[in-house]
Amino acid sequence: MSDFNKTFVMGRLVRNVETKTTREGLFIAHFSVANNQAKKNQDGSWGETVHYFDFSLYGKRAEALAPYLLQGQLVAIEGHLIQRRWEKDDKKFSRLEVAIDDIKLISRPLSKNEESESTHNEIETKPLETQMYSGELEFPANEMNSEPKFTEEIF
Repeated sequence: MSDFNKTFVMGRLVRNVETKTTREGLFIAHFSVANNQAKKNQDGSWGETVHYFDFSLYGKRAEALAPYLLQGQLVAIEGHLIQRRWEKDDKKFSRLEVAIDDIKLISRPLSKNEESESTHNEIETKPLETQMYSGELEFPANEMNSEPKFTEEIF
């Protein structure tokens, strides 16, 4: 049986995307998403636990989407886990993050007024496909599914 590594997360961006370009010209976008999980407390009442996940997006997709990845943006992400390992001062470190295979912008970020009114109200959605077909967002079609080229320098 072959191994399986797939992750699905839907949540809101914690802060605006951070971008960088490697010496080889590979564009990289890093961001975190908050995901709320409802759970029953010991007293029987319901509460929420917030989980934070780190994501990486590479290449032309990262470059095209970076202006739209703003704090509060609701996103649905399909990806796979990758482990970053490094050493510093003879100590070994590692961390997990999700490399994005597919991302959908579910809705626009909440404005300050919408946040204060209610976090449970439905807000107008503007899916990625709508943005693409309306001309608001353009992607280089031949590079949408290109794989990133990894080098030791970006780790």
